[in-house]
Amino acid sequence: MIKIEGSYIQYAAGYDKDDITNSDVDKALNDLTNMDDEHGGFWVGVYGADTDEFVLEFHKSLTMFGNFGEEENYKINLDKLESAKDYFNLLLNGEIDELREKLKIVLYLKSH
Repeated sequence: MIKIEGSYIQYAAGYDKDDITNSDVDKALNDLTNMDDEHGGFWVGVYGADTDEFVLEFHKSLTMFGNFGEEENYKINLDKLESAKDYFNLLLNGEIDELREKLKIVLYLKSH
């Protein structure tokens, strides 16, 4: 677990906010259904004093990207919009190792 010092959310359409909570992610997920395909996405980032930045990006197509540094990137497809909440909750809680494992498991299961 990392100690989160800051967080933010940005929409592809231009909206952004710092120091976010789970309710900001819930709002973004709800807003996603009304966004057009070109701007139908948002990303959430967290960072600590002694850590890299960790980012989850989510698109209207239910594709999620995890960027945990230059060498560690993930891309998964979710079955439903609501399932993205678990990933964002882990991110905002600083549970980065758990988030990594969840992404790796989904990638493994989808490839076998």
